[in-house]
Parts: sequence; structure tokens; C-alpha cells
Amino acid sequence: MRLAVRGVLFFVLVLSGGLSAQERLNITLQANESAPYWVEKDSCSGMGCEILKAISHEAGIDTTIEFRPLKRLIADTSNNDLGNPLFYMNNQSFAAVIPIAVTYTAFFSYLPHTQECRLPQKECSKRHIGALKGTISNPASLSGFGEFEESYSHESLFKKLHKGRLDLVLELDLVGNRTIRSLFPNETDKFGIQVIPETVSPIAIMIDSSTPNALQIGRRYQEGLHRIIRNGTYQKILDKYYTALPVPSDWYNHLTQFEQIYSFESVQERR
Repeated sequence: MRLAVRGVLFFVLVLSGGLSAQERLNITLQANESAPYWVEKDSCSGMGCEILKAISHEAGIDTTIEFRPLKRLIADTSNNDLGNPLFYMNNQSFAAVIPIAVTYTAFFSYLPHTQECRLPQKECSKRHIGALKGTISNPASLSGFGEFEESYSHESLFKKLHKGRLDLVLELDLVGNRTIRSLFPNETDKFGIQVIPETVSPIAIMIDSSTPNALQIGRRYQEGLHRIIRNGTYQKILDKYYTALPVPSDWYNHLTQFEQIYSFESVQERR
């Protein structure tokens, strides 16, 4: 279900006593490792890391990224997070949420084992579907697709799919394609992908309400994002990671929509 678009983000003058436009900042953000978006090695690599580094450069912010398990990130209610806001906002209050990318969820199948069944249909309800532990926020909404089985690693899910122990794997499009290329480089053409409509989600910077000058920090990150979109840096990063798949044509429309949904004014209203 699409969230209603509310409000438009207006940039305002920095409040007196806050940050100056030239003041350089040191901010720590925490993420859950999820290649190819967030990769811990090499001082953070992956699409999300590259976008964040480019934004930080434009914003005059020295950003440090720490990696922790998703469960611990959600349990911590005083840190600054990176990820899907829906995983965090029920437990934590954020002064600023800045969407910087979007994700597309898909069902992956191994074609030699795939039975004829167009989702969603009644006969599909007997299918065994794998998903990463903790990523299904509302299992009831997906009950019509089949019976879900959770696993702690992407690799485990696709190995089970390959062996026929799972009928489908629910995974982000780039994550699934990367895992398949890593595990089965000679069989990539034997895997099918079906993007699920209405499953587009944001990847966002989330600044905790207790962080000093949180609103001004959020606005600096947001302006940095707008600059790298205007100068072409953002598109170059997308093209680097969307090689096996084309960059979705509605990417920027969704990014703009999420920016409006999570505008600073809307975040304040939900607190």
C-alpha cells in the first residue's frame, strides 16, 4: 500500500545558535551489512556507501559508518541509523529522515524447479518461500503468496532455492542478483525474477532526536543529496550497480515521493 504523500520540504535559514553553513561536522551512522548496498570491508563500500560518501562530501560532513546486526540496530533507541525507516520508527524518535535511495523487492525462482503458477493465486499458497530473518514486518500481508521460512543469510536462502527446498526467495533485486552471481556464476540464466508491485522502500539517513542540531544536520545531508543528483554523480553510482538489471525507470519519482513523505515537518507531526 502506498503511503499518502504529505507536505513539501522547504529549506530554511539555520536557527540562531545552531550550525553555521561552513562548520564541518563529524557524524556517526550505523548500518546492517547488506551487499551490495552496505559492505563493511574497505571502510564501507557498496551503493549505499558510495552515495553517502558523495553526499557527505557535498554537505561538509565527515561521516563514519559503523556496522551492527539489524536486531541490535532496531533495539538501540538513541543512535543514528541507515536503512528502511519502517524498521526503526516504531521504537525510536528521529528529528530528520532523509531518503537517499530506494529498493525493489522481488520473488526469485530457480527455473528448473519452478512449477506453473502466476502469483498471487490460490494454488500458490502451498509454496515454501524463503526470506531473511527480520525483514518481513507484516507477514499476514504476504500470507496469500505461500508459507514463509526465515533464514539468517542470503546465501543460505539461495542454496535452498537451488536445491529445491524452497520454491521462491523474497529478496531485494540487487541483493538477490549479487548472491546468485556469487554462488552460481554459471547458472545465472536459470534464475527468474518477478518484482512485486508496490514494494518499493526507501533507504534513509535517520538522525536521532537527541542528536545536537539534528534538524540542521539533516538539512545539510538533504542538500548534499540534491547536489549530487544535479551534477550527475548520483546517476553514475546507480549505473555502476545496475549492470545485470536496468536502473528502474521510476527510481527518481519514488525517491522524490519518499522525500515528501518523510519531510522534516511530517516527521515532527508523527513524534
